[in-house]
Amino acid sequence: MKKLIIGGLVVLIVFLLSCHSTSTEVIDSDSTPIKSILKIHKSKFAFCGASGAVPTGKKIIVQGVKYDEGCAICPVLEGPSISNLAMYGSGGTWGDFNVENNFQTPDGTINTVWSLFWYFDSTTVVPQFDPESKTWKLLSPVNRKFTIDMSNPATSESNMFAMPGVIFDTTETGIILAKVYGPLNEDAVPLRIAIPVKNGATSITAAKEGAPYPVGTPIPTKE
Repeated sequence: MKKLIIGGLVVLIVFLLSCHSTSTEVIDSDSTPIKSILKIHKSKFAFCGASGAVPTGKKIIVQGVKYDEGCAICPVLEGPSISNLAMYGSGGTWGDFNVENNFQTPDGTINTVWSLFWYFDSTTVVPQFDPESKTWKLLSPVNRKFTIDMSNPATSESNMFAMPGVIFDTTETGIILAKVYGPLNEDAVPLRIAIPVKNGATSITAAKEGAPYPVGTPIPTKE
């Protein structure tokens, strides 16, 4: 199981960094330059990979497609992360957002952060909510796979990659928290368009078992 999950994460990372090159541009089959959309972000970002989400009752439009909106509480970290320049949206709690136009933070201030991607394995610790103690602690993330079944919130999914977040609290231990708003049951890949997740797909998350709408990433299949 552990090898399968790590293998799936490696496949996902390779997919992101190869199919969507971080170089200046790539060339498609028609010899047309394609603007790269992945870019390394080096500052504060929200890590939502171990969080669940709750519906807000609002609708959010992501890359032109409307979804139910979810809110995830995520710790704010500082360091390198991967950003998606193709992400934009409107509606919901936040309103208009565009990663490329506001690369550092959603509104250009220190009060907001983007929720971005970085891979943490069991040798590292990151802030996570402990459901047993009801507190935020530094814990090693436990990546797990699950089969998407949208009839149950615990096996549904939320996508919080390159979504806007608002910093709202700092715990007694110094962990900074942000509320991040993103679509429910929307696939994180492909990066340039928004598509819904499918029942039966395999996804990876570090959210605890039973967390509603775990922030996840379906393992892409290569056609």
